Amino acid sequence: MTPAQLARKALTVSGWTLASRILGLVRDRMWAGVAGGSPLLDAFLTAFQIPNLLRNLFGEGALSTAFIPRYAQLKNQDPATAERFAGLVLGRLTLMLSLIALALLAACSLLLAWGDLSSRIVTVAALAAPMVPFLVFICVTALVGGMLNVRRHFWISAACPVLLNVCMISTIWLSPEQEIRVAPYAVLGAGLLMTALSFFGLARSGGIPPLSLVSTAAYRDFRNALGPSLLSSGVYQINALADTLIAYAFAIGAGPVQFLYFGNRLLQFPLALIGHGVTTVAFPELARRASLGWGATGEGLRVAVRLQAFWLLPSAVGLLVCAEPLVRAIYQTGGFGNEAVARTVLVTRFLALSLVPVSIAKLLVRAFHAHLDQRTPLLVSIGTIVLNLALNLVLIQTPLQEAGLALASAFAALVGCSIYVWLLHRRGTGSLIDWRGLLRPLAAAAIMGCVVEVLLQLWPQPPGHGSGMALIRLAVAVVSGGGLYIGITKLKFSIKPVSNS
Repeated sequence: MTPAQLARKALTVSGWTLASRILGLVRDRMWAGVAGGSPLLDAFLTAFQIPNLLRNLFGEGALSTAFIPRYAQLKNQDPATAERFAGLVLGRLTLMLSLIALALLAACSLLLAWGDLSSRIVTVAALAAPMVPFLVFICVTALVGGMLNVRRHFWISAACPVLLNVCMISTIWLSPEQEIRVAPYAVLGAGLLMTALSFFGLARSGGIPPLSLVSTAAYRDFRNALGPSLLSSGVYQINALADTLIAYAFAIGAGPVQFLYFGNRLLQFPLALIGHGVTTVAFPELARRASLGWGATGEGLRVAVRLQAFWLLPSAVGLLVCAEPLVRAIYQTGGFGNEAVARTVLVTRFLALSLVPVSIAKLLVRAFHAHLDQRTPLLVSIGTIVLNLALNLVLIQTPLQEAGLALASAFAALVGCSIYVWLLHRRGTGSLIDWRGLLRPLAAAAIMGCVVEVLLQLWPQPPGHGSGMALIRLAVAVVSGGGLYIGITKLKFSIKPVSNS
């Protein structure tokens, strides 16, 4: 795939992702306005981490990472064998996940039957129970999305999250408490719609593979790879879940889970729009090139890393300096007051430091899996998770509280990304980061950040004004900063086509 084709396909994924993220921000603003600071919203967001983790982990990570290389390589060798393999994975995975969902539903039922109905853990279980079947739907959707991506049909898998946000926004007409209690059923309904849309796309793109439960050598290889892939591709999501649980258990005062969640949602916007968009499109190509050796893999990675870095640098700097008007514009409504704004801003600024390393690490992990190497990213992931957890337990006890968890995530992400760059260089990919080519984007992002920071300092939020004024300040900052970055870089970043040799 040429750089132009990569960019065009990434734009398709990013366009749908942009629509999903905008709807997600609308949903989050609703939650902040009607239930900001409430214990019930903290409980729901803790319960929602389970389907959210699975959506991110399977939709953007582990399942695709383990499945796509094997399906793509079989597709090149023998299309009929590839479809039988896909049908076997689909059948087995659906059966296994259905059994897991039943066990989780039984556990939630026992907690509700025997637990103290006023306890926080029972409240979380009550909100989590309706979302348990979503586990089956989202994993099946992710698997079908992987098949569509190998067939070079990207829009359906990118459009599915839009359905989730539309279903959750549909509860806006309810009272605040009813909205939070009905939201889990909206998640369940979205899972059904996403699965239906995915199978529709599969049928139109070459047919649904024949379902099977009879194991084969190819399936056993996939199964052995899935466990390590879950950990190595889902480091960020697993760390985010750990952050939420630690904030819920140890942070002082109301709302720490919300502040962490809302800050993370702002990070997810560029992370999904740029990082996930490029990675999704690049991965099937990396899988095809794995047979040519690490040198060919390095060529493909340099194209994707350069494309990611060019847009992630201004995004990270912009998120850092514009956090205050951004949080006010999106969340400052209803019960979401100045203290909540200040705590969410601090979380957002620390998370902005993780944007570039998290995105690039997600891409680099795919290079190892393209070569069917699960052990290396597994070991790096374990080390990163342990580092993040240790820092969490220390920083949660400081005045930073939940913001300390965001700082820990940023540091752990930087360490993990650096290790991947070093290991891939040793494998023979060559240098993955063209520092000379990135000098102009780096300088442009730094200048942009300084100018926007001065602008916002000279034009602070007027007392008594809320999200409307913040939106005006944010718009001026984004237009000024974006225009400055584009003017300095002139949108020029030379990328050499990937060679087939």
